[in-house]
Amino acid sequence: MSRRLAVRAAAVLAALSVVVLVGVGGCQVLRQEGAGPGAPREPLTSGPPPSASDAPTAEPPTDGSPRFVTEISADRRYFVDQAGDPVLVRGDSPWSLLVDLSPAEAETYLTTRSRQGFNTLVVSLLGNPTNGGPSADGATVDGLLPFVGGDVTRWDAAYWDRAHATLARAADLGLTVLLYPVDSWTIDEPFGSPGAEVCHEYGAKVGEWAADLPHVLWMAGGDYTPEPADDACLDAVQEGIRSTGDTRPFSAQLITVRFAGQDPHWDPLVDWDFVYSYQPVYEAVREAYDTGPVRPALLGESNYEGENNLGDEPTTTETLRRQVLWAITSGSPGEVYGTDDWEFLPGWQGRLHSAGAEQVARLRDVVAALPWWTLVPDDGALLTGGAGGNPDASDQLETDLATAAASPDGDLALVYVPTARTVTLDVGRLAEGSRAWWVDPTTGEPVAARLGTSMTTPGANAAGDHDWLLVLGTHPVD
Repeated sequence: MSRRLAVRAAAVLAALSVVVLVGVGGCQVLRQEGAGPGAPREPLTSGPPPSASDAPTAEPPTDGSPRFVTEISADRRYFVDQAGDPVLVRGDSPWSLLVDLSPAEAETYLTTRSRQGFNTLVVSLLGNPTNGGPSADGATVDGLLPFVGGDVTRWDAAYWDRAHATLARAADLGLTVLLYPVDSWTIDEPFGSPGAEVCHEYGAKVGEWAADLPHVLWMAGGDYTPEPADDACLDAVQEGIRSTGDTRPFSAQLITVRFAGQDPHWDPLVDWDFVYSYQPVYEAVREAYDTGPVRPALLGESNYEGENNLGDEPTTTETLRRQVLWAITSGSPGEVYGTDDWEFLPGWQGRLHSAGAEQVARLRDVVAALPWWTLVPDDGALLTGGAGGNPDASDQLETDLATAAASPDGDLALVYVPTARTVTLDVGRLAEGSRAWWVDPTTGEPVAARLGTSMTTPGANAAGDHDWLLVLGTHPVD
């Protein structure tokens, strides 16, 4: 069991029972308005979030340059790039990228993931052994320290220049970065748990340092169990960032709830929900999607390839496929994949082309070629029979629920069927001229099918499993 996983596993198991008890709750829905410390907070039940209409500090690139997430869509369901076009999040989780890799190794990682179609990375700005870093003092693998004498307001230029260069290279390759300025593993060491005033000063420095990195979205927490003192520091860091005029979307990852909207402290502060669950992901994503205020409900973390945080067998490629397609058909604007190499274990270079990474990339290509942002999760209007499911499942492979999503005009629909069966459909919900394709989720290859009210999966897929993606509508599938 890896270092971070060992810390996480016990907390995850404890949190699973907490989630059942917490529920959505009845707290007042608030959002933070404006920028800087002490900004007033007003109720917000309609209209765009504060970040939806404000571009990042840096100028967007010229046409033809790489695109990345900069804002939230006008309907607050997905993310858009500098041109206002929808971005399907296709993430990876290299938490310790900035401290574990040399510049040459970082180049290998970034260029490989970019070629594979990844467009988003989850990254910690500081390192600690529990988040994959080499040492508790925050040093890089070759000894660069972030702070002079442990003072978080006195920065060692060599560390921060390298981190900036690595993130700038990610921008060149069109890789959005979900960046944790300080996380739950580093807030004690090397950050030192300072008071809110120092945390705010650090946040202001981070905001200024990242002003020319428009592909960064801000994160807080990370396997985080809220504590008042830590909440105050993390709040102050984000307020410090905002004090620089930075308005980029912000979210938080907590371990005590499935998404920040379920926590009364963090719900008013986040612009989008980082959905976090090792249970069947359709439950958590759909719950976040349905919980107000309306905001993107992105599957930010579930089972990583090579790990299983519930203590069962390592995650399979079938589990990974289920997570991707359950998330998208339940309302997530993409998803974030991860592997046991979040801490860059020896030989990580040879595992960049793992079976899981390749299959996930093919699935994402299929979805990205369609107008996925028009999809709305189905409540039985389209998928009328054969859904299956197991309400008592705790692992992704313990349930066979088929999930569906369709555009309101019936121009596109996706139905993910995890096991062999016949499903029934209300084809009257589809646009005139709609067709049907079964897509092998292991290869991305489509098989044309006869559209009907009753449709049966084609048999074993190329991997010998029986999960298939049914694509319906007027958009050809190549």
